[in-house]
Amino acid sequence: MGNSALSPLSSLRRGVIIASLFFIYVFGANALYGLLFRNGYYHALLRLRDEGPHHLPDSSNDILDRYTGINLLDKLLTLASVMFANVTDGSSPQLSLYAFHFGGQYLAILVVITIEGLRSGNQSSPLRFFSIWGCLMQAASYGCTMPLYAMIHLTTSPAAEDVGPALLEAVPTSNSLELSVLPQALVVGYVIPAVLMSVPLFTNSVHQWFGGLWQGSPLWSMLLQKLLASRLRRQLQLPDIRNRGKISQSGSKESPTRYPQSPVCLAKDEKGLLAKAYLFAFIWCVLSQIIPLVLITAVRLRPSAFPSHLYEAWTVVKVFAPPPFWSTKKMESMATGMHDFFLYDQYVGSTAAIVWSTALYVNSRETPMKMKSWAKLAFVITALSVSAGPAGAVVWLMWERDRFLLSIPRKGF
Repeated sequence: MGNSALSPLSSLRRGVIIASLFFIYVFGANALYGLLFRNGYYHALLRLRDEGPHHLPDSSNDILDRYTGINLLDKLLTLASVMFANVTDGSSPQLSLYAFHFGGQYLAILVVITIEGLRSGNQSSPLRFFSIWGCLMQAASYGCTMPLYAMIHLTTSPAAEDVGPALLEAVPTSNSLELSVLPQALVVGYVIPAVLMSVPLFTNSVHQWFGGLWQGSPLWSMLLQKLLASRLRRQLQLPDIRNRGKISQSGSKESPTRYPQSPVCLAKDEKGLLAKAYLFAFIWCVLSQIIPLVLITAVRLRPSAFPSHLYEAWTVVKVFAPPPFWSTKKMESMATGMHDFFLYDQYVGSTAAIVWSTALYVNSRETPMKMKSWAKLAFVITALSVSAGPAGAVVWLMWERDRFLLSIPRKGF
């Protein structure tokens, strides 16, 4: 790896960033798991396990405790069913609305780490296993996993270098076909299971099964991505592809037959494929940010058009504002305890993601950024975080970085 060639200023900047991410990780561990202990959620889980009744929180529905026959995995999926039960059962409208927001933001982060896993410079690194990182975010929390991912990426990945030959070699993706089918794979592997676990059309057991299915969405998305890419690769093995560029008898090159979706064209159009993937992620960011705000506004302006309990439940404070992380106040219900957890889960994880993506963006600049440029960047990040959510800012930073780097002629270095 080329990090050893960093200038003293770059080394100092990287050290400050790594220290900041470590602080975010420590803060997140306390804000997430410490808060669950202090507000009584852990004790409620233990009572539910040891004393019963073994029903989902705030309901009379039995807890499904057998999914795969693998004891450890079944315990994790059972715990997930309990923790996510109030997200989709309608008992806590503010939690459900926030979960919609968080789900769209998290989908965008999955797009970003998947693209990082496809980069040429990460093929010999644990970063290539993006589905594993996604599953860690599902199981151990996004808030605690994202800072660790960012620290490992910045200290080991050639794609985190300062701009130069090594970075220009590391940034292009190694598999343009997998990149081209990424949006479809995530729709089928992530979005559809999320919808199935949310709609109130199934029995309690089936509902929990769909919830368990969604927990593995990063893995399903990866498998679907490879399956779709393999299928597309077979479709593109056209019989006359070997005749392209053949020299005619007159000595001049014949015009090659154009195959808009051939592997060669896909590789040449990498910027277009990245734009498609980033646009897919950004659209989900905008929708997940704007729709909850529109609904909160609508219920204030036309309360008669909504069930009466939503007027109290759907406010900006009740949906988006977390309690103090040091609070020792006991939770009102398991739903509010989980809502508080998800609030810090996203805010901590997104802070780490913004710090990380900003560092990568700055590393890609050919000249040091001046104060005016830093101020402009801070304004853009803030504006995007408000209009498209924090993941929207991350997506913009990564796309701007890639667009710039893929436009640099290799001979320029």
